[in-house]
Formats: sequence, structure tokens, C-alpha cells
Amino acid sequence: MTKDELINEIQIAFKDVILEDGIGLWEGQGIDDYADNKTILQLRKKDERNNWQNIAYQDLADCASSLSFFDAKGMRFHLPKFIMFDILEEELRIKQNLFSPDVLFTLSYNLDEEYQQNRFSLLNNPQIQSIIHYLKYKQQEIIQEYQEYAIECNTSIEAIYEDTKYIELNITIEKWKQNFFE
Repeated sequence: MTKDELINEIQIAFKDVILEDGIGLWEGQGIDDYADNKTILQLRKKDERNNWQNIAYQDLADCASSLSFFDAKGMRFHLPKFIMFDILEEELRIKQNLFSPDVLFTLSYNLDEEYQQNRFSLLNNPQIQSIIHYLKYKQQEIIQEYQEYAIECNTSIEAIYEDTKYIELNITIEKWKQNFFE
């Protein structure tokens, strides 16, 4: 799957998602900063609630830790933009000097625990499928690096099977298939 195809799939899968009463981007940042209730209410007013595509990549970079504080509605609303940020990171780094938050950590950490399962509980099958395709896309990037190195150095690609990121992505993909598909 190409980068453009994956982005299109994500946009379609999450097309009509709104935040509703979920935890927003700036609110999540306030929670991480141990803000008082008054400040969190002010930050909540700053949050985009209707169209996740309107969220600026700069805001995602500024509120990277919010990924750890989203409830299920907040995760469903913000996750597609975070994933797209990661997919486009190289371009955004060149154009805007922005670095994507570690969305792979969010998608792979403690998936068997109830807390994580609850945070992803509102995702439907097309949304889950787009996340799995994203994980496979990230895995393909690693494979491509090993292939290029193998050609350049006239070696085998076999070392990939000991690469911790590659192994972790395999495990994460399987857990997403087992834990979240209906």
C-alpha cells in the first residue's frame, strides 16, 4: 500500500468522527501538566471537536503527551491525525521542522490491559483495518531499509528477523487482529 493510499484509507475510515464529550488535545495536555480544573476547562474550549483534519500538525507536536490521556472518544477522534503525522513526518520535518509523536508506542503498549482496550473500544472494523495497514506500512519501511542495506553491502536481509522494531510490529499487528477485530 502506498503512502497516499494509506492516508486516503484513514481519511475515509475516520471521515465523520467527532470528539463529542471526549478528552481533547489541549485538555489532554493540561491533564499531563497537572493543570487545575479551571485551566483544563479553558484548554477544553481550545480543542477542535468537529473535524480532526482541522488540527494542525504543530498542535499535535506541542501536545504529544495527550496520546497518553485520551479516553475512547478522544482516541478515536485524534488517532487518525497522529497516524497521518507519522506517515508524513519526513516531509513535515523538512518543511516545518516538526517531529511526530511516538504513535507506535501508543498502538503497541500494553494492548492486553483493560485500560488500553477501553481506549480503543470505539473503533469500528474499517478504522481498525486502517490502523493495521498503518502498522504494516511501518513494517514495510523497516523491510525496505534492510533490503537497501543488503544491496548496498552485498549481504543478506536475514538480520531483519532479529530487529526489535520489526519483531515488535509483528506482535502488535497480531494483537490488533486478535484484540480489536469483531
